Amino acid sequence: MIARILQAGRNDRGAASVELAFSFMIFLFMAFGIVEYGSIINERNALTQLAREGASLASRNLTTSANMMDLLESTNNALDFKNQPSKFHIYLAQVTAGNNVNPNPTCAVVDRGGLSNGVQPPTQPNCDLPANLYDYLKWAPGTGATVEQFTVVKVFYEHDPITPVGALSAQLGWGGLSTANSITMSSTAIF
Repeated sequence: MIARILQAGRNDRGAASVELAFSFMIFLFMAFGIVEYGSIINERNALTQLAREGASLASRNLTTSANMMDLLESTNNALDFKNQPSKFHIYLAQVTAGNNVNPNPTCAVVDRGGLSNGVQPPTQPNCDLPANLYDYLKWAPGTGATVEQFTVVKVFYEHDPITPVGALSAQLGWGGLSTANSITMSSTAIF
């Protein structure tokens, strides 16, 4: 009788160990997910902020396109473009209004960065400008163009996973344009 009671206690301890192991695996998976997706959100916010600030500054024509690209590339944020030139690509497109000689707007694109996987440059002739904004740049006889210029900034960044959950996400193609070991994120801003 005592042997049966002791045997039942041993079986419960084994079941508790198995339950603990499963609970610990679920906890680790959730913790890794929180860390990985927190990192992705941080990088995505930095990417969006960079695109917005770049488009805002470029639309003011305060500097040349080359200097503007130097400024965008040298930003010191979570993306670290300076030390990792193969992980980003920036496109700066300035769409200028048409005139009486050529009524259609013209687009000039400059780019910087070494990332090529999952990167799409602004398409000609409108440089990814929505049709309603593009129409403001068309020259109309007697009135001219409504707006002089729009600036489009597209920024691409390659996120390398820092946890096993992120690596699994990249392998399965979750979270955007994915390669075997990374996720390519992008942001576009128009001013």
